[in-house]
Amino acid sequence: MRTFKLHAKTTLLSSVLTVAMLIAALAVTSAAIANIERTDDQRFAELQARDLARHISDLRSTDPETLTQDTNLIKGTRPNVTSVRIWQLSQDDFVEKAVASGSAPATPIPDETKAALRRGDTKIPSISDQSLYRVFATIFINGRPSGAVEIVQRFDSIGAVAFRYLKSVIWMFLVAIGLILIGTYFLFRQLELTTKLETEQGILRDRVREATIELQIRNQQLQETNLELWRTNRRMNELGRLAAAGQTAAHFAHEVGTPLNLISGHVQLLKSDLDRDPRDAESRIRTISAQIERIERIVRRMLDKTRFETELAPLDLNSMLRRLCDAISPALDKRNVRLVETFADSLPLMAGSSDRLQQLFLNLINNSIDAMPGGGEIQIHTALEGKVGRAQRIFVDFIDTGIGMTPEVMSHIFDPLYTTKDRGHGTGLGLVIVSQVVAEHGGRVEVESELGNGTRFRLSFAAIPSDVPVGTENHDTELELGVR
Repeated sequence: MRTFKLHAKTTLLSSVLTVAMLIAALAVTSAAIANIERTDDQRFAELQARDLARHISDLRSTDPETLTQDTNLIKGTRPNVTSVRIWQLSQDDFVEKAVASGSAPATPIPDETKAALRRGDTKIPSISDQSLYRVFATIFINGRPSGAVEIVQRFDSIGAVAFRYLKSVIWMFLVAIGLILIGTYFLFRQLELTTKLETEQGILRDRVREATIELQIRNQQLQETNLELWRTNRRMNELGRLAAAGQTAAHFAHEVGTPLNLISGHVQLLKSDLDRDPRDAESRIRTISAQIERIERIVRRMLDKTRFETELAPLDLNSMLRRLCDAISPALDKRNVRLVETFADSLPLMAGSSDRLQQLFLNLINNSIDAMPGGGEIQIHTALEGKVGRAQRIFVDFIDTGIGMTPEVMSHIFDPLYTTKDRGHGTGLGLVIVSQVVAEHGGRVEVESELGNGTRFRLSFAAIPSDVPVGTENHDTELELGVR
C-alpha cells in the first residue's frame, strides 16, 4: 500500500479544512442574506400594502375590475408575492372584494387583525411563519375604515438562498482550492528541503567542531611534546657541559696531584741533605711544604665538587645570613653598595649545608655587585609562608638595583659556561652552581629582571616541620634526610 508523504498529507488535510470552512462560511452567509432579504421583503410588502390602500382611498373607487387591475399590478412586481387581495368591510365583517390573478386561496383574517382594521389603526399586526408573511393595510372612505388590503409574501429558505449563491461562487471554490493545494504543496516541499538542508548543515557544523577540537588537542599535545623535547635537549646539553667540566677538573686534579707528590718527596730529601745555612733552607722548605699542602687542599676540594654529595643538617638560615652579611660588609662599602637586611621573626629551621648555601649566596651577591659598577643597593629578605606544619616554606629574596637583564639573557643564565661578563671576569659557572645547590636542597629558584630596573632572585626551601625532633641545644646535629 502506497503511503503519502507528510507534505502531501498536510496539503490534503488543509484542503479539506478549507472546503469545510468555505461551506460553513457559505451557510452562515446564506442565513444572514436570507434574514436580510426577509426583512427587506417585509418592509417592501408593508409599504406596497399601505400605498395600495391609500391609492384606493384617494380614488374612492369600488369598481371590481379596477381593483383587480391594481392587485395584479402589485403581484407582478415581485415573484415572491403569492397573493394580493382587497377586502370590503360589510356588516362588521370582511368579505373578499378583488383578488390578483394566480393568488393562493384566501385564508381567514384573525380576529385580532380584524379588530385593528375596524379601529383604523395605522400599524396593523402582521402574520408570519417560517415561509409566509401576511401584511394588512386599512382602506379609508370619507375618513372611516371601509376595507383592507392584504399582501402575502413567500420567504425563500436558507438552503434555497445558499443554492442560489452557490452557483455564482462555485468557480471561486474551485480556484481557491486549487491555489491552496498548489501553495501548500510547494510551501511544505520548500520547508522540507529547508529542514533537510538545516539538518545537514547542523551535522556538518558538529563534524567541523569535533574536528577542530581534535585538531586543537593534537596541536596542544604536539606543543607539549616539543616543549618537553626542548627541555630534555637543554638538560642533556647542561649535563654534557657539566660532565665535560667535571672531567676537566678531575683530569686537572689528577695531573697536578702527581707532580705535587714528586715535589713533596724531593723536598723531604732536600731537608735531610742540608749542608749549609740550615735555618734559611728550613724556612724555605716549610714555605714550600705549606704551599704544597695548600695546593693539595685546592685539588682535594675540586675533587670533592665532582662527587655532587651534600650532607644536610638543621640550619638557622637567619643566623647564617647575618654572619655572611657581617663578613661581606667591608667589600660592599668599598664598592659603594648599601646592604638592606629584612629577616622574618621566628623563622623555623631548614635542612641545609651551611658551606654550600654560603657559596650559593656569595655567588648571588657577587653577581649583584658586578651588575652595579657605580654602586647601588642590595636587599636581602627572608619570609615564611604556609600554615604551621609540614606545608611551610622559607623564602629568601636577593634584590639589586643593577642594570638588569633582557629576556634573551634570562633564558640562558643557568646554562653552563654562559656569561655576559668581560673575558677574564666571568666563568659562566656561578649561576649553574646556584641552580645545583638549590636543587641539592630540594628548593626552587625564580628570577625577575628588567633591563635598567634591577634583578630579583627568589629562593624557596622547605621548612623542617615542627613535629620532627631536631634536638634542643645543638643545631649542628645532622638530620637524616638523605644525600643528593
